[in-house]
Amino acid sequence: MSAEIYLIRHGETEWNRDSRIQGRRDSPLTALGREQARRTGRMLATLGLAGMPVSASPLGRVQATLAILGEQVALGPVTLDPRLSEVALGSWEGLTSSEIRAAYPALVDGVSEHGWGFRSPDGERFDAVAARVRAWLAEQHEPVIALAHGMLGRVLRSVYTGLPADQAMAEPLRQDVVWHFHDGGMSVLKVG
Repeated sequence: MSAEIYLIRHGETEWNRDSRIQGRRDSPLTALGREQARRTGRMLATLGLAGMPVSASPLGRVQATLAILGEQVALGPVTLDPRLSEVALGSWEGLTSSEIRAAYPALVDGVSEHGWGFRSPDGERFDAVAARVRAWLAEQHEPVIALAHGMLGRVLRSVYTGLPADQAMAEPLRQDVVWHFHDGGMSVLKVG
């Protein structure tokens, strides 16, 4: 992979704060989530990324984050791309981590919450999500800001860097950093 990608996860939502699984469902940004978006926007300006094109998930929490980013930095053209939508988690959407652990112990025992992603019995599978991420990456020929989600970001990390899927899914995708993918590798830029 050679495309240069600046990946941003949407700001914290009420469901993130409550450890509730979102998937394709939405909840509003918290005060912290709005502040994370403001700080990230200022960081993009500091990095000299004003005017860079943006490819964003069409889901509401990303759109709310995008609007706040745009108040802090002049963004380039924005493309809404459903391939950057969060992983669909089926019947787990809206449940808390505790509720999932109680209802599906055999599926989640011994796995960190970050690694649960593709264990939902009626959710999307890793290979399907990786295929849509690969298709999106194949179209990226210039540097781009990608605004997306936690699980989708983990899949992007796996596809772009070659990190094994289980390792990529076990790691958090924080909301206070920018993930800079370049030359087949990745670095993490802490938002101030």
